[in-house]
Amino acid sequence: MIKLSKVNEVEFEEYLDFMIPDHANEITKNFNLTLEQALEESEMMINDMFKDGLATEGQCLYNIIKANSNEKVGLLWYSIIPEINSAYLYHILIDEHERGKGYGTKTIEMLQDNLRERGVNSIGLSVFGKNDGAYRLYKKMGYSNTRISMEKTL
Repeated sequence: MIKLSKVNEVEFEEYLDFMIPDHANEITKNFNLTLEQALEESEMMINDMFKDGLATEGQCLYNIIKANSNEKVGLLWYSIIPEINSAYLYHILIDEHERGKGYGTKTIEMLQDNLRERGVNSIGLSVFGKNDGAYRLYKKMGYSNTRISMEKTL
């Protein structure tokens, strides 16, 4: 159904152009920050995560491709943390018109199988509180809450 292909430099730059403002919008929906503050925080986080750009050790960024047509349907970003034999799932992005067709589920299954074969013991992730679709997907896939952050705007 799907396959993964490494993101190239052009695709990486396009992803950053999308990811920084998109992440900032999620921050403003979920936390008491202005869009300007959220953009600054998002840019700092992304730049820190990709210190050496696409060549940053430990960061894995892949296109999600329909196997039968080679059409791109999304993107997967994760890292492996060898010190604790774990992985961290940063982002699964399925194109809006491709959502609800099983690509998110298949991507997680493929990632889990790949990591299991490599001897990785667990995958961590975070979900913004207002991202109900992602939360439902992760719960369906067997992920459980390990901590809950809460905030009240005064």
